[in-house]
Amino acid sequence: MRRLALIAVALLAWASPAQAAPVPSTTELWLFGGVAHEVADFEEFSLAAGLAANYLLSSRLALELDASYALRLGEPFEAAVTTATVDLVYHVNPRDNGVFYLAAGGGGAWFHAADGGIDNHSTGAGVAALGVKIYLGARILLRVDSRYFYAPSPFTDHALLNRTTLGIGVRF
Repeated sequence: MRRLALIAVALLAWASPAQAAPVPSTTELWLFGGVAHEVADFEEFSLAAGLAANYLLSSRLALELDASYALRLGEPFEAAVTTATVDLVYHVNPRDNGVFYLAAGGGGAWFHAADGGIDNHSTGAGVAALGVKIYLGARILLRVDSRYFYAPSPFTDHALLNRTTLGIGVRF
């Protein structure tokens, strides 16, 4: 029983939030997954996955490279969109273990259709995001993120896409 208590104390110390919160000149790497959809059409969801890398310029500001792939299976056609953006991230409350953030940036979007009707249609993309990072310890983080992309779609008349994801990150 004593050994179990010591292991529990060691795990709590390792995951201790005492060193949590954004630390300048560090990098955060993220893997994430979730759903994406056109904002005007909540009935057609896509599965989304991607990765991101943050470099913290200060406790409040970070530069982020974000890339994702969203695939829609089903009627009326199978389609996919790939996005890659460079974003400036602003941490609203950088001293807390749960850090709210806002982000804005731009990059590109590439649309693909499985039926061959539209292939590799590319366009510029603007992005605005909001989310929260939860520091589980000095190195492990969770992130809930919602991003809105302005990217004119060749499939529909809509230009606003949403991607909502849950991710896990590592800081070093």
